[in-house]
Amino acid sequence: MERLGIIDLGSNSVRLVIISVDENGAHHQIENLKETVRLIGGTNRHGLLSESSMRYAIDTVKIFAKFCQARRVDTIKAVATAAVRRAANRDELVKRIKAETGIDFRVLSGDEEAHLGYVGMINTMSVPTGLMADLGGGSLKLVSFQDRLQSSTASQGFGAVTLTNGYDLQDRPSQENLAKLENFLMDSYKTLPWIQGLEPIIGLGGTFRSLARIARRRFNYVPDITDGMDLSLQQVKEIYDAVSSATLDERREMPGMEWARADLAVAGIAAIYFLMKVSGRERLIVSTSSIRDGLLFEYLHRYTGDPIVLSVLTHHIDNLINYYRLEEDHLRRVSNLAVTLFDQLQSVHGLGSYERRLLLVASLLHEIGVVISVEGRDKHTLYMLLNSRLQGFNHRERVIAAYLAASHDELFLTNIERYIEHGPLLADDIELITKLAALLQITHSLDRCHTGVVTQVRTTVEDAVCAVQVLAKSGAELEINDAQRRSEAFKKAFAKQLQIKLA
Repeated sequence: MERLGIIDLGSNSVRLVIISVDENGAHHQIENLKETVRLIGGTNRHGLLSESSMRYAIDTVKIFAKFCQARRVDTIKAVATAAVRRAANRDELVKRIKAETGIDFRVLSGDEEAHLGYVGMINTMSVPTGLMADLGGGSLKLVSFQDRLQSSTASQGFGAVTLTNGYDLQDRPSQENLAKLENFLMDSYKTLPWIQGLEPIIGLGGTFRSLARIARRRFNYVPDITDGMDLSLQQVKEIYDAVSSATLDERREMPGMEWARADLAVAGIAAIYFLMKVSGRERLIVSTSSIRDGLLFEYLHRYTGDPIVLSVLTHHIDNLINYYRLEEDHLRRVSNLAVTLFDQLQSVHGLGSYERRLLLVASLLHEIGVVISVEGRDKHTLYMLLNSRLQGFNHRERVIAAYLAASHDELFLTNIERYIEHGPLLADDIELITKLAALLQITHSLDRCHTGVVTQVRTTVEDAVCAVQVLAKSGAELEINDAQRRSEAFKKAFAKQLQIKLA
């Protein structure tokens, strides 16, 4: 087991993440620290970073370096972005950091920064085509991608801090300054015709995350998850209108608003809203990935040189199984039996490949709750799947899979109505979970002893009876008896009698 530390010296803040990486490459973030430094705000008209801003940045890195030592970090990767990149005295800052902390900082070019953001995003989002927008304090990186392949890239020389300072937007903006900002943004985006499209914008950076938090509180949305938050152009406009007409104190009181970002909210959300408006993209998906994720995947795949994972969902499922040392053989047996039963009962349930994938994922992770406790495993499984880093699912898919996995022994639907009234679930999703849970419960029972005694199932349907023949390596009476007790749930879901016998 090793620990990787990544320090990101940004234009607005300095961040440290520490990731635990085991011998199989399974990874888990164990620390995430942030200090708002506003380095770009300390740049004078000659392009020089002030002594006070450099001192603040150096002292922050020194604290992070000591923290890494205390947490026994083996390797540190450190990068600096726009504020340092543009500074006339950047070499001085990098040398001083090295002298006082021993840490070498790599100053990223605009293209390198955009690429790292893209690598982090494409490995954590299952959106094959779209426009990535990474908004920092001093720059905006734009990357268009199609079929998960990067195409066009641009780095705009403005960010939330520079726009705020340039148009005096810290408090309630004047109508004149607001109009100047909006015209500047529209003119800037119109110079990039390739940003036009119908596919969603994938938003990275603190302003996007702040926007998602405000939206969740404003629209009473559940689950309380930033990653994958899906917003319409109209919803973003509502929030922009609200923040741009408020004073700084009023913005700080807005539910979901991060106090330290309230002064940047007008400029940052304006940059997002007008990007959507000019590009013609009416859908925004917020991602919690960053260049730090890009650096992580570069490190994980340092020997191959190809940091792009083949399948986002598969990678993150495997990562959860391996990191938490779940009993993989049992999980894969249950999953194989579950999808086999699903396929053989196609004429009964009438569901398709979308629902099959939900069953596949839920069956692979149906025992993740045991990492908290065997007692109350159902509620712990629900919690883990709603709060673990399970990338590759949208919010509706994640909630369905979480309730389905939690129902692997008995149907578990606690508080599910909240996700219908205030979240992504549809009214029919309870029926869907009930049907899929009936299948998962049967196949979980067929490997009840975790021995793999049951190797296959063969199913026939005649009139009101569904007959399941079990192929086994040896006696499987315990497994068959346990599966048979699922007959009531099966009948409720499919209106058919369930008969399970040894072949």
